[in-house]
Amino acid sequence: MKLTRILMTLAMSLRSSAKKATAIGSTALIAVLSFGGSIDSAFAAGPQGPSCGTYKFQKDEIIAGQLFPKGTYVVNSIGISCAKVLGTKGVIAQFLKLGDKDLLPKPWQYLYGAVGAPKFISGPGLGFRVQWISP
Repeated sequence: MKLTRILMTLAMSLRSSAKKATAIGSTALIAVLSFGGSIDSAFAAGPQGPSCGTYKFQKDEIIAGQLFPKGTYVVNSIGISCAKVLGTKGVIAQFLKLGDKDLLPKPWQYLYGAVGAPKFISGPGLGFRVQWISP
């Protein structure tokens, strides 16, 4: 319970300056997942597996109405293989082919208001997050 409160406090303070998060702060944010749609579930979900690696956005992109600035993002997945998220046929590549105002393909959803980095889910315990790390 104390760890949950510490992570919640750290995540809230880092959220306001995510671009300046240190490696320690990024690691703490990685430990805070929100695949249930509420702040409480963000802390119940627990830590995810290791990073899938990075994905480079060649230009500013809009996905699900959210701006993703040009740059490199670290990608973490939970309940879905990294191969299904990354690569030329991966979910991210599919999302980038959508128009700025297009909805995500079913069953994918963007978790608005999720704590930490932007998160995408396709069902309970299935999804991924992307965290901007450099321009």
